[in-house]
Amino acid sequence: MLPSRQIHLDFHTSEHISNVGKTFSKDQFKNTLLKAKVNGINLFAKCHHSWSYYPTKVGKMHPNLNFDLLGSQIEACKEANIRPYIYFTMGWSSNDAEDHPEWCAREKNDSYIINSPKDNPEDENLPHFHWKFMCLNNGYHELIYSQVKELCESYNVDGFWFDIYQVHRICYCNNCKKQMLIEGIDLENSLEVEAFNGRLIKKHCSSIKSLIKSYMPNANVFFNGTTATDLGSNFKHEMYIVNTAQDLEHLPTTWGGYDKLSIQSKYFLSLDYSITAMSGKFHTDWGEFGGFKHPDAIKYEAAAMIAHGANCNIGDQLHPLGEMNLSTYKCIQPAYEYVEKIEAYGLNSKPCSNLGVWRSFDETSDNGMANMLLEEHLDFNYINHCNDLSAYSCLIFTSRSELCPETIKRVKNFIKDGGSVVCLGASIMHFTEDNIAKDFGIQYIGNSDYDSDYTSLIGSPIRLYSEGPFLNYLPGLKTKALESSIALAKIHNPSFNRTEAHFCSHQKTPYEEKYSASAAVVINDNCLFFSHELDVIYASKGSRLHRSLFKNSIDRVYQNPYVKIDLPSTARINVLDQIQNKRYILHILYGPPIQRGNVSVLEDFPELNNINIRFKFPKNITRIYQGHENNILNSKMSISGYHSLELDSFNMHDFVVFNY
Repeated sequence: MLPSRQIHLDFHTSEHISNVGKTFSKDQFKNTLLKAKVNGINLFAKCHHSWSYYPTKVGKMHPNLNFDLLGSQIEACKEANIRPYIYFTMGWSSNDAEDHPEWCAREKNDSYIINSPKDNPEDENLPHFHWKFMCLNNGYHELIYSQVKELCESYNVDGFWFDIYQVHRICYCNNCKKQMLIEGIDLENSLEVEAFNGRLIKKHCSSIKSLIKSYMPNANVFFNGTTATDLGSNFKHEMYIVNTAQDLEHLPTTWGGYDKLSIQSKYFLSLDYSITAMSGKFHTDWGEFGGFKHPDAIKYEAAAMIAHGANCNIGDQLHPLGEMNLSTYKCIQPAYEYVEKIEAYGLNSKPCSNLGVWRSFDETSDNGMANMLLEEHLDFNYINHCNDLSAYSCLIFTSRSELCPETIKRVKNFIKDGGSVVCLGASIMHFTEDNIAKDFGIQYIGNSDYDSDYTSLIGSPIRLYSEGPFLNYLPGLKTKALESSIALAKIHNPSFNRTEAHFCSHQKTPYEEKYSASAAVVINDNCLFFSHELDVIYASKGSRLHRSLFKNSIDRVYQNPYVKIDLPSTARINVLDQIQNKRYILHILYGPPIQRGNVSVLEDFPELNNINIRFKFPKNITRIYQGHENNILNSKMSISGYHSLELDSFNMHDFVVFNY
């Protein structure tokens, strides 16, 4: 098992910093971690500046460090029974890049690939940090291999944590171009080049992992970046399969947001991986000396990690002098004291839901769908790797889902067996024959002729706070509802498309009086179709009308979630199943983020009272209690086979345990 309360101790230290490690104390280091309830830590062997923090014959020890800092930290951890892991950089290595420009990743025009759109690395207007990306198709791989081998021979640790693996940073250096031409790859085909880059990186990762395992068979090995959703490249090439467990890096204050963890955790738990969620103690982002997130916010984030079945990792950055910042660990301590009490009710669990969602790996589509479901408290699982669709009563296919013929066949059989299916936008095309989607009761006609359109609920059984017509920022598909189906919402087209020469008012062209021939929402028995990419629209615009239309429509085909609960939209729930303990656990979180500048801040944690919970689990419930204090809760039978109970109140985080 992985440690549950970890620290990621950044130590990217420039050669321009003197007296590195001068005030480091094994006792101060050890006691600080122990007091904060830490039981695992990532320690730096090599940083983005290329410096090593231990005596090395292969790499270069930091010029202003005069002792084995890494070794001393590892010794301190072992004395305190804290599990040490070694951090090692790959993608960014500043001095290696300067010493060996031939190791640097290159754009097509032979300029360096850097974390800035500027082609000239000497430009004065550089971003707040500046790294050239490295390529592995050269002596750089051999250097890393030799350094890792040296570390394995010198230290006994619990694992390695490698950083900056990004498939979408496509390299066109001379070595890569030469190799690609040998393999017959079209250099103008970005998909082929990206796939080559993925194979190259995966080969490197496998080699390094095999090396480590030859010395430490039980070591955890993780390559960071491989679990990121950005651009979908790492997922598309399944870079994560080399990892022995998955770390899910997200700094919700400035990138990723507070719902990213839900998407990542559900996906990787569905693949049977152990997961660790990563955040930071910083107010903004990595590398922020003197930035402090409030202890309440850290506690909320740590509780959310446990609520999603993940181990916890809070990022810190050690001062170059080597002394642990006590204020940082005073902020972390309350969170990890709380985690120590509740971790048994989150770890070693699986997500538990009756609703399955197909992940498209189009970030906008996936995020929009997740946001609508999370805000409506419809818990869900991802089904991309599900072998038994019958475990669910309803499946949702996001607007940009891509399905293979075998999956389409399985879904059609699922429908025949009485399962409900929801399709958004172009995902319907997977279920059409001769442009007829028989199961959904529609005929596909084509793409819209307009740049937007409007949805009307006039005369519809769907009830929202506005009947419309309300604006859709992207147009729906042109379809025709067949006689077997019912149109729950209709479309009004705009009078014309807006151009510089042909426009009306400030934004979109107003709608025409008459309905178009297309429907916005169509239901046919247990199948539901949305003409619009509501997930994509919601991700960018966040209109409650679109979310409510989605929720009120799918209620007609998905009527048996395991849990129904009345909460504000900014509250979050997650249901876990701990098979070994024979219990379901409903986690509830409430801490509305506040946007301040470019930072999302958690500050207010209002108490919620008289919370009604309705539940209907697949297994018979024998005992119900609230939180780790084991406060017994009584339930009563309600309508539709659901039982109900009341939570008097909760603040920030709580959970209900249902023994079966």
